[in-house]
Amino acid sequence: MSVLTPIRSTVVDVDLDAIAANYAAVRERAKAEVIAVVKADAYGHGVEAVSETLAGLDVAMLGVFTVEEALAIRRVGLETPVLAFVGADDKAEAEAAVAADVALVVWDLENARMIDDVAAGAGRRASVHVKVDTGLTRLGAPLAEAAARYRAIRELPHLSVDGLSTHLATADELDTRNDRLQLARFAEVLAAIGEPPRWVHVTASAGVAAFGPVPGCTAIRPGLALYGLHAAAHQEDALALRPALEWRSRVRRVAAVKAGTGVSYGLEYRLPHDGRIATVPVGYGDGLPRSLRKRGRLLVGGRSLGFAGRICMDLVMLDVTDVPGVGAGDEVVLIGGQGAARQTAEDLADAASTINYEIVTGIRRRVPRRYHRGGKVVAQRTMVDGYVRK
Repeated sequence: MSVLTPIRSTVVDVDLDAIAANYAAVRERAKAEVIAVVKADAYGHGVEAVSETLAGLDVAMLGVFTVEEALAIRRVGLETPVLAFVGADDKAEAEAAVAADVALVVWDLENARMIDDVAAGAGRRASVHVKVDTGLTRLGAPLAEAAARYRAIRELPHLSVDGLSTHLATADELDTRNDRLQLARFAEVLAAIGEPPRWVHVTASAGVAAFGPVPGCTAIRPGLALYGLHAAAHQEDALALRPALEWRSRVRRVAAVKAGTGVSYGLEYRLPHDGRIATVPVGYGDGLPRSLRKRGRLLVGGRSLGFAGRICMDLVMLDVTDVPGVGAGDEVVLIGGQGAARQTAEDLADAASTINYEIVTGIRRRVPRRYHRGGKVVAQRTMVDGYVRK
């Protein structure tokens, strides 16, 4: 079996050229270097291929949430700087990060001292970025203590304080007054610490769209925008993005069914007349939200169809009675285009009462990923073979 042939018909295709174009768009918008966020398996797109693509574009750093995610990047042979946003919770994580040359986010002196001790034991200096809580109330040094903590951490002999950051709470909303207040608070901290570090970063995808360049900042942390998705509809004009991901499957079976026959668990859906039911091998075990049952739709034969009954772990059923000629093997689109019809991650998110972030990051690892560049498949990831370059 060729490692570049999917082992199932439900597959995600990722356009690496689109990711490169989106990278260029956010960098141009912010006039700053890019800490490209590839956490959560590169928002479901696949961390290996996406990280390799961004590394080839001379990205400043790759951003992940956990140390383990950083180690996954190192495992594919990339030496690009990596920053772990949640830092190291204990000595074992710190040791792994220092050994792999992974930068860590810190915000309190006790944790910084632990990392300093680990770095001393390894005979190295560890890179850290200090985070300030300017109003999100999530992680970071309290605003009143931030400058003093920064200066104290900077004095630790085996740490290199390479960054200062915060995170905005409402950058995807029309009213940006709260974020402007956060920016002002951050500017006060920046002024109080003396000489700034190399990397000063505040804005993620929504902030880049909302504010563009931010005075004093040398980097941005886009995630969602790299994958061609917008944080909010009103920001679409600020950034020209290309969605990088398409998700497709194929009909496995079509059955002729009599009027009144129930479909799927609970038999909640019953055919109003004699018709045909198509079964598609994709379900919530692949990341298709079960909550889509009432409002979600898939594309078949150029038509948008709702679900016939409950979404199962591995399968869904569609009433194709009014779509002539549908048969086993026909394409089914979850995200992407089919003829003149198109369905987006936002469409699925709206139907599931969630956000596009959750749709793409929720696509499970058992769904194969194929990676395209210049119109050709250049790599693939499956559960059996893992990540394989062509």
